[in-house]
Amino acid sequence: MKKPKRLSALRPSLAPPPSGGGALPQEPRGSARQRGYDAGWDRESRVFLKANPLCLGCKAVGILRPSAITDHIQPHKGNRRLFRDPANRQPSGRWHHDVVKQQLERRFDAGEIGAEDLRLDSDVAVALTRQLLARGDGPCDF
Repeated sequence: MKKPKRLSALRPSLAPPPSGGGALPQEPRGSARQRGYDAGWDRESRVFLKANPLCLGCKAVGILRPSAITDHIQPHKGNRRLFRDPANRQPSGRWHHDVVKQQLERRFDAGEIGAEDLRLDSDVAVALTRQLLARGDGPCDF
């Protein structure tokens, strides 16, 4: 009997856009190390998360969940000063980083919200978090 063919996963940069529209990125994004997330960043992030153990977005809606990611409040897009600026960091859980923050960044890039709204405890972020949770789009343990 033949083994079933294994499907290989598409790399995110090569995957079709989720909405069925839009263009693929022109230039592939570099690896995390190429984008500056080096051993120095790893150390800074560990220290930051130890000092900020709770997800800022969860805390803003009255939920206590651990932070897992040191998030750049304003996307640095390769700007080294912004990348290393301690004032441009916030503690985030994976769901807030991967879901809420990505939606906020799309709205920021479209000019719909300001940089101050990228904080996970901003009024805009709190409203979005509550909306997603009400729809059942949060992590299963919320």
